[in-house]
Amino acid sequence: MAQHIDNDRIEEEAAHWAARLDGGMNEDDRVALAAWLEAGPGHREILARYRELSARIETWCESPVAVRRARWPRATAWLAAAAAAGILAALFVGRSREFTTRIAERHTAALADGSRVELNAQTSLAVDLCRTTRRVRLAHGEALFTVATDPARPFVVETPAGAVQVMGTVFNVRTAAGRVEVTVLEGTVHVQPARVAEKTTPLAAGSQALLRAEEVSVQPLSAGVAQDVAAWRQGQAVFADTRLADAIERFAAYHARRISVDAATADLRLGGRFSLDDLDGLLDFVQRVLPVRVSRLDGAVVISPASLK
Repeated sequence: MAQHIDNDRIEEEAAHWAARLDGGMNEDDRVALAAWLEAGPGHREILARYRELSARIETWCESPVAVRRARWPRATAWLAAAAAAGILAALFVGRSREFTTRIAERHTAALADGSRVELNAQTSLAVDLCRTTRRVRLAHGEALFTVATDPARPFVVETPAGAVQVMGTVFNVRTAAGRVEVTVLEGTVHVQPARVAEKTTPLAAGSQALLRAEEVSVQPLSAGVAQDVAAWRQGQAVFADTRLADAIERFAAYHARRISVDAATADLRLGGRFSLDDLDGLLDFVQRVLPVRVSRLDGAVVISPASLK
C-alpha cells in the first residue's frame, strides 16, 4: 500500500515542479527542487517525462550557484505556472492508471477529477479519465468510490457482470462468484446488466443491488446496514444473517490460508462484527455458535458439519 501512495505523491510533486520550472522559481524553490531530485532515483525521469525538461533540469538544479535568476515579474511567473499546470492536466487526460492490492492490503487513491477510490484487499482496477467520460474497469475485488460531481462527464464502473453509472455519489462495489454487489451510501446510481444493455435500474442511497450479467435484484437497507457494508475500510467485517460461505469469503482476501466450506454448512447464517485481521477469532466463534467443526490442516482450513468424524 505504501508503494502505491508514494507513486501517487511523486506524480503530483512532479507535475508541481514542472509547472514551477516554466513559471519561475526563487532561491528557496531551487534548493527544494534540488533536494527533491536527490531524494529518489526516479524523480528526475518522472519530471522529465511530464515536460520533457531533462536538459533544463540539469541547468536549474545541479548547483544553486549555477542557476539563472527568473527574469519574469512575480505575477507573470505565477500565471505561467498555472498555465503550465493546465497544460499538464490536458496532456495526461486519458492516461490509464492501474491499481492493485495484495492480501490484507488496502489502498486509497485520489483521482485527478477530485474523486477518490478506496480499494479493499486483493482488488484490481484501472481508471481512465477522458474529456467526455470517467471510466473504471474493476476486474475483481471491492472498492468504495467517492465521486466528484461532473454532469458533463459520467463516472462509469465496468465489472464482469455489468456497469454502474453515476454523476457524483458514494457507493461500494464488490465482485463475488459471478455477481456484483452494489451498495449506495449517498446519492443515486444506475446499474446495467452486461447482457441486457437496454435495462437500466436506478439505485438510491440506502439500497443494494445484486448485479448479474442477465439481471438485477434490488433490496433496501437501513442506514446502519448500508454503512456496515463499507466497514472493511476500518479493517472490520459486519455480518447480519449472512451465509457462512459468504462470510468466510470476505476473510479469505485478508489471509494466505486456503479456507474451504463444506456444501452442507455453506448456507448456515452468521451475525456479528469481526476484525478482518483475526481469522482464528472468527473461526473459533463460528465453531462455538454454529453446528460445524473447524479443522486446521497444513496451513489449510476446512469447515464441515459437526456430526462428521
